[in-house]
Amino acid sequence: MTATGMKYNSKAIRLSDVIVRNIWEGQFDGAKYLPGEDALARKYEVSRTTIRRVLDILNREGVLIKKPNRGSLINPDLRAQSSSMEVLLSNPLSLEKITLGAVWAGFPDAMTIGISDGIKAYATEAGIGFHLFQNVEGHAKVLEDLAHVNELAVSGIVVLPYNFDGYAEALLRLAVRDFPLVCVDRPVKGLELPCIEVDNAGGVYRAVVKMLVEFRRPVYYLGAEPENDTQRLRYEGYCRAMNDGGFDREVEKCTCFYPSTDNRPEFWPVEKKQEPPYWAALEFLRRVECPVSIMAMNDYVARGIYRAAEELKLRIGRDVMVFGFDDLPLASCLECPLSSVRQPRREIGYEAAKLLHERILGKISRPVIKCLPVELIERASSRSIDKK
Repeated sequence: MTATGMKYNSKAIRLSDVIVRNIWEGQFDGAKYLPGEDALARKYEVSRTTIRRVLDILNREGVLIKKPNRGSLINPDLRAQSSSMEVLLSNPLSLEKITLGAVWAGFPDAMTIGISDGIKAYATEAGIGFHLFQNVEGHAKVLEDLAHVNELAVSGIVVLPYNFDGYAEALLRLAVRDFPLVCVDRPVKGLELPCIEVDNAGGVYRAVVKMLVEFRRPVYYLGAEPENDTQRLRYEGYCRAMNDGGFDREVEKCTCFYPSTDNRPEFWPVEKKQEPPYWAALEFLRRVECPVSIMAMNDYVARGIYRAAEELKLRIGRDVMVFGFDDLPLASCLECPLSSVRQPRREIGYEAAKLLHERILGKISRPVIKCLPVELIERASSRSIDKK
């Protein structure tokens, strides 16, 4: 239950994703505030109750900032004049002429918003500036930003590594010039760069072991075909837990991969990001015998499982047990609250900014890899209904 007493259904969740995209597309004419509930209900042809749920979701995810008696302020970091956006947050009291940068590709989501908040918190504390470059135009524009980094007026940048052609090469050209770089989430293959990551393998291992002990049956894994270190480590954690639990012969049968869409810009909007796991979950749930336990690669995959289960008239927490990864703001507010491995999003950003600042000041000369711990958050989706 949320602080406002609301539970979120799939309709409200999908509409919240659409509104985020609409904000980016400029459908609200660059306004500082969203229209009122009545206007939104008419625009999207839904009830005011649904709109209230949507606004609550967007407030929790940091997309909106609730202002008493004034309405819902659109987070200034997300207000777009076009499909590509630059946000400058400078500190006029800064004694150092240092500005940190962050270059994200794709539409903003709770993960990148949380990391950005952490970077801003450190920059404010340290009295330095911060530029956020959030790009939704596609690979070419991201590479263009990196190629012209000197024109971005930043002293160094935090990057979330991507796998599309030319990305690693663009970072290599910057690294060769000794331009300060710090990665978050995962390192760049072939490059020795400072990185802030989390215990992906350990988090999944602990979640799967919990379900193996709870239900005494194999746990299935649903996720994208691993193509980066984050995805590989999460799957490795799953395999290790299954092996240690005595289900090593079941791993291949219990693995359900779908083609990764991380490098396809058409899947960058959040509502599109959930389509592949939804279709994979729908096909998977039609062929397995319930009850079934599933480790989802992340919370977006878990949301796809929820949607597929709803369509097939299956009940989460009874027919389908689910554990996600990330613990995004919505996890605790779904109709059946989602168990998830919590990533410290804000701390990731804070530590990355601190590391980048130290790199700019010459305080570190060798690449530093820092792995932050994760936390298991157990909710109704992974507990036996008889024990709730």
